[in-house]
Amino acid sequence: MSAKGRTGTRREFLVQAGKVGLGAIGASSAMAGWGARTAKAQSKSFKIGYAMSLTGVFGKEGGMVRDAYELWKEKVNAEGGIEIKGKRYPVETVYYDDKSVPATAAKLSEKLISDDKVDLILGSHGSGHVFAASAVTEKAHFPTISGGASANTLFERGFKYYFSTLGKTSEEVRGAVEVFAAANPKPRTAAIIGSDILFTSLAVNGFKQYAAKNQIEVVHQELFPVSLEDYNSMLNRVKQKDPDVLFVGSLLFVALKVMRAAKEVDFNPKAIAFGYGPTIPDFVRELGKDAEFAISASEWVPAAPYEGPFFGSAREFSNLFAKRYGREPDYLEAASAAAALALHLGIQKAELTPPVDDAGRERLTAALQKLDVATFYGRIKFAADGAADAHPPLAVQIQDGKKIAVFPENVAAAKLRYPMRPWKARG
Repeated sequence: MSAKGRTGTRREFLVQAGKVGLGAIGASSAMAGWGARTAKAQSKSFKIGYAMSLTGVFGKEGGMVRDAYELWKEKVNAEGGIEIKGKRYPVETVYYDDKSVPATAAKLSEKLISDDKVDLILGSHGSGHVFAASAVTEKAHFPTISGGASANTLFERGFKYYFSTLGKTSEEVRGAVEVFAAANPKPRTAAIIGSDILFTSLAVNGFKQYAAKNQIEVVHQELFPVSLEDYNSMLNRVKQKDPDVLFVGSLLFVALKVMRAAKEVDFNPKAIAFGYGPTIPDFVRELGKDAEFAISASEWVPAAPYEGPFFGSAREFSNLFAKRYGREPDYLEAASAAAALALHLGIQKAELTPPVDDAGRERLTAALQKLDVATFYGRIKFAADGAADAHPPLAVQIQDGKKIAVFPENVAAAKLRYPMRPWKARG
C-alpha cells in the first residue's frame, strides 16, 4: 500500500493531532501519545521516535522505511519486549511526517527530543533529510541509526552518534558496474546520467569511479533537474553517443521515466543499470515486460545466505515481511529493519532499561561502535565514521518479472542476461 494510502487510513487521528498542533503524527503514537502519561508508565517501555517522509516526493520510500521499523516493533512486542537481565520491556514508537522537507525533518527531531522526550531515535529516509535531522541528534548526543541514507557526506562530518546499515553511495553502486566483468562482450563505453539531488548525484560519481576502475570509458555524463519532464530529449542526446551501457543515478520515479523514454526513442544499449529503483516491486508492476533486463545496485536479497538473531535468516525475514505487508521486501526495507535490530542489540549490550538517560545513551553509543554481529541482513559492523563496514554491494537484474541476484557469485541465483534484447525485438 502506498504512503498516501496509509495516511488516508489515519485521517481521524491526523485531524485530532492537528487540533493540538502535532502535525502529521504516526498512528501508533497518536493512539499511545494522547493524554498525560505518568513517569511510571513511561518507565515500562522504550519510547523510540523518528521523523519520516510519508507524503511528498519521498513518500513512497519513506513509507517503506516506516513499515520496516514498525515490523520490528511489532515483533519485539509480540515477544513481550526487549529482554534485559531477564525482564522484558516493550517498544512504543512516536513518528511524524516531515512531508519530504529536510528542514521539517530537523524540526521534528527537535520536537521528539524536547517535547516528546523519546528515549532513542531511529533515522529517516533520504540523505538530505538524514543530513539535517542527524545534525540535531548529534548535538543532543542521541545515537541514531539509519537504514535509508547513504550519501558520502553523511560520514565526512566527524560525527560520533550517527550510524548507518548502508554503505556509502559511491560504494553502493560498485556491484552494478563490476557485474559486467564477466559479460561477453565486455562493455567498452558507458554514459552516466542522474538527477541532481544529493543521493543520485553521488551515485553518478560512484558509477564514474568504478567505470574507470573497470576500464569502461565514459562517453557522456549528465546531471539533470529532479523536476525534469522531457526525458526523451535527454536520452536522444545519450543515444547519439552510442554507449554500450547506460548507468543511471536514480530513485524509483527516475528509473521508471528512463525506461519508458528509452523505449520511446528506441535507445538500445547493451545494458541499463540503476543506482536504485528496480528493486522496488512497483518497478515491475508499472513497467510489466518493459522492466526486463534492467539492472540495479542492491545490498540485500531474500535469497542471501545470511542469518542471525531475532529475525532468523534472510528468507525468514522476507516471509515475515510479506505476511505482514503483502509484498516481498526491498533492500531498503531490509536495511531499515537491520537498523532497528542494531539498536535492539545495542540496547541489550548496554543493558539499558527505560527511561533512558544521557549516561545510558553514551553507553549505547559505545556498544554500537563495538557491535559486530551476523544477522539476516549480513554482518552488521560500523566503521569509525559510522558507515556500514564489511557489507558487500550486490547487483540484481529483472528476469522474467522477478528481481534476481546476479552478482557477486556467492549470492547470485542466475547469470547476467546480456546484452539486453532491443525494444523492437521484444514480444
